[in-house]
Amino acid sequence: MKDLFDESLTLDTALPRPQAPPAAAALAARQAAGGKAPDTAAFLANFVRIGEIAAPKPPTAPLFPPEEEAAVVAELIAEMRPMFQRDGGDIELIGLTGATVQVRLSGSCAGCMMSARTLSTVQHQLIETLGRPVRVVPEIRH
Repeated sequence: MKDLFDESLTLDTALPRPQAPPAAAALAARQAAGGKAPDTAAFLANFVRIGEIAAPKPPTAPLFPPEEEAAVVAELIAEMRPMFQRDGGDIELIGLTGATVQVRLSGSCAGCMMSARTLSTVQHQLIETLGRPVRVVPEIRH
């Protein structure tokens, strides 16, 4: 405890500073590893390439013409309805306006705490099917 209050010790003298390895040691380590230094340019190029692979690429053009999108959305929601009905609820397409898909949840789905997660799943399926971003919005009744 006395060392903490000893003013004669400073950080410079109390702790040894880490030293960089001498050039000869770095050369010896490089030779042991195969004789070459790591290629930084190749590493960065590979890093960028991996990032490009992982990044989602937006589609160049919509997969469906606008006049067919409403029918595709209605068909996809009709395919999902049995899952909702099996749990005592239902989903119904109200309309498609631009990038907004409005739906009505009824039955046990209307008051379910998981309805946000369910709508997120519907939204994800629509995005994959249409090939463009859409937002699924539940109808709110007052």
